[in-house]
Amino acid sequence: MNRIYITLFIVFLSLPVYAQEVDIVPALQQIENGNIKSAEIFLRDLKVKNANDPSVIFLDAVLTKDGEEALKKYSTVLEKYPNSKYADAVLYRIFSYYYSLGYYKKAETYLDRLKKDFPESPYIKTADRKIPDIEEQPPKPIVTTSKPAQSVKTEIKTYNFTIQAGAFLNVDNAKKLCDQLNKENYFTEITTKDIGGSILNVVNVGRFTTEEESKSVLNLLEKRFNLKGRTVPINK
Repeated sequence: MNRIYITLFIVFLSLPVYAQEVDIVPALQQIENGNIKSAEIFLRDLKVKNANDPSVIFLDAVLTKDGEEALKKYSTVLEKYPNSKYADAVLYRIFSYYYSLGYYKKAETYLDRLKKDFPESPYIKTADRKIPDIEEQPPKPIVTTSKPAQSVKTEIKTYNFTIQAGAFLNVDNAKKLCDQLNKENYFTEITTKDIGGSILNVVNVGRFTTEEESKSVLNLLEKRFNLKGRTVPINK
């Protein structure tokens, strides 16, 4: 995560300070130095009078630990202020988010837009990569063997799917969600995906032999925890 902050800071130092946008470089410098609390205080002060400034919204997104919440803020900058000086950085971060979760086709649309709208952007080199032809790679089955009772044949079960319940930049938030789900007797595990230096902690819930088996759990997660998860193959 520190690497992405450093990358952001280096790129932003080379940009001119637009008169119509608030200068957030001092906060980015605090982030680069590891002074997150100072950057958060800087942001809090800016939001008092400049809450709708695209640079301030961008800084808010950078400091937001929850991946989905950060995505909403980046999207606000892109939709309302497409000509912001941080628009290419926003496109890169949205691309990275969707790519890390396996939404490759959706991620590709943001990469294409980055190349089209900002052909000189330094983020193109970082983001440019081969986009898989399918959403997620085909899974290799996980085989587990349960201890049979006497005179009972060994049961072999193959798990092919799990539910992606959330993705977080802060691992503590991912652990909190796991703890909450574990109390309800759900099996959980955290996997990480490193995209362009930005590490997302993905919370996976349950293991299923077929996609159909996961539907009832998906519905329970949405009703009980307000989680809009999705079923994905288990990658090995």
